Formats: sequence, C-alpha cells, structure tokens
Amino acid sequence: MNRSFSLLLVLLAVCSACFRDHIVQPIEVKQETYPIPGDTFFPEGIAYDASQGFFYTGSIGNGDILKVNVQTGETSLFAAGAAQNRPTCNGLKLDSKGRLWVCGGTQNKIQVLNPDGTLLKNWDLSAFAATGFINDCILDDKYVYFTDSQNKQLYRTSVALAQPGDMEQWLTFTDQQIPYTSPGVNANGIVLTADGNYLIVVISSSGKLYRIDTSTKAIAEIQLNTPVNAGDGLWLENQTLYVSRNVTNQIFPVTLSGDYLQGTVGAGFGDNLLFNTTMAKAGPYFLVVNGQLNRRSGPTPPVLPFSISRVTIP
Repeated sequence: MNRSFSLLLVLLAVCSACFRDHIVQPIEVKQETYPIPGDTFFPEGIAYDASQGFFYTGSIGNGDILKVNVQTGETSLFAAGAAQNRPTCNGLKLDSKGRLWVCGGTQNKIQVLNPDGTLLKNWDLSAFAATGFINDCILDDKYVYFTDSQNKQLYRTSVALAQPGDMEQWLTFTDQQIPYTSPGVNANGIVLTADGNYLIVVISSSGKLYRIDTSTKAIAEIQLNTPVNAGDGLWLENQTLYVSRNVTNQIFPVTLSGDYLQGTVGAGFGDNLLFNTTMAKAGPYFLVVNGQLNRRSGPTPPVLPFSISRVTIP
C-alpha cells in the first residue's frame, strides 16, 4: 500500500511539472510608445497577434505594412506596398489562419496576405463602384465585413476557405437608413457582437452608431446620449464599445444596452494621443495608432517619429 501511494505521488508530481511547462504566459506589452520609422509613413490600421507578441500597422503614405515586436519594439517590413500594388493602407485584421486582411482605402481595393506577408488575393471593387473608400473591417470564423466611407454599402467574403472566394456587395442602404455626407468620411469603424448576430458601425461625419442584423440585414440607429463625432476605429468588449475619436485625441467608452439599441457615452481617456485612428486590445491595454492624418497637408508637420501608444483600459 505504501509503495503504491508513493508511486501515485511521483506520478502526480510529474504531471504537475508537465502542466506548468505547458502553461502559456501572456506576452508582456513592455513599451509605452512604439516608434514607427518613416517621415511620411502616417500609420492608420493595426492588428495584434497575441499568441506571437507582434502587431502590424500599415501606411497611408505608401501602403507598406510593418511588423513590430511588443516586447522589444523591433520593427521589420512585413509587406511592401509598391511590390503588391498597394499605394495606401487603412484598416487591418488577422483571421484564425494568421492571414492579414487589408483595406485599400481610396484605391477601392481589398487584399488578404498570407502569414509570411505574400499576397494571397486582391479584389478590385470598381465593378461595384467606380470609386470608393474601403476604410475598416471586422471578422469572425465565417465572414469578413468591410465599410466603404464613400458609398452606402458593406462588402463581405468568406474567411472559412483556404482560398478566399468572390467579394460580395453584401448590404446596400439609403440615406434614410444611414445618412451620408458628401464630401466627408461616413461609415468607418466596424465591430461584431460576440454572438455574431449584429454588426455595429460608426458614421464619422454624424457621430451616430448603427446596429445591423447579420441575418436579416435590418438596420437600426443606436440611441446615444451624445454623438461620437469623428469616430474612427472601434473595439467591442462585452457591452462596452470603445470609440477612437481622432479629432479629440481620446478614446470614449459607450455602455450599450443588452439589445445594442441604446448607449451611454462616458468620459474620454488616453494621454498624448495624436489624431488616434484605430486600436487593438493587448491584455489590459489598447495599442492605439497615432495616425496624425490631420497633418498630411498644411502648415503643421507631423510629430516624428510616428508612434503606436500603449493605453491602459480603465
């Protein structure tokens, strides 16, 4: 009996050691600021790979996409814009296969890159609209959705297949459903609810939020206590929607009702941000892009180097 008990204790000790060896510790986001090289880079989109500890950010200026180590700050070129016929780059998202989806902004294009940075597929959307502004995207394990800040429509394609299929003009809407201004930046940031039932889109020009049913395509305005004008990138965490409002240089939380039809805008947070565009959650922080897109032209030059800020989530 004693010999059997001793053997059991040895086995438990070995199993415990093995378990400890296989615990994956979260990768620490060590730096408060991550410098981005290039005097005309003007970063806009960001995507974070929590399993590897890298984030990706793309340039409005030349379409280059950089890969940055969150522990060391080391920066490398992931995909060159010129080599992939991508002169500009807006929103970015990573899918479960490690592929990077790229919004082509005013080029009216969408691309998806392989995990090694090579181009997997390119969609030219001129068949749907002669011009467009593909601004941001969101995905789950089935589909990826894209906003068009110029045209009243959302695009969609499948992410489930190894080789992505055709891009579809998934939703078109009217000014009565979602008013657009011209000129102006309209549909911008986009998120999916955790159950996949709804999309939430911010209209930068009006500061309004809209809930879109992914099954019926029904559109409903989310009633807010105050608009979130200049809303850019979005992040949804349970019932709190975080809105990056570029002109204000802050991020604003919006507490949403259970049906996502009402929202209360709270106090802004984030220090020393510079025309913050998009963001990605990394543990207790947001990695926030200081796009400085308001300084692309005019008398005020951008603050160099360009940067990504680590912002503590209240």
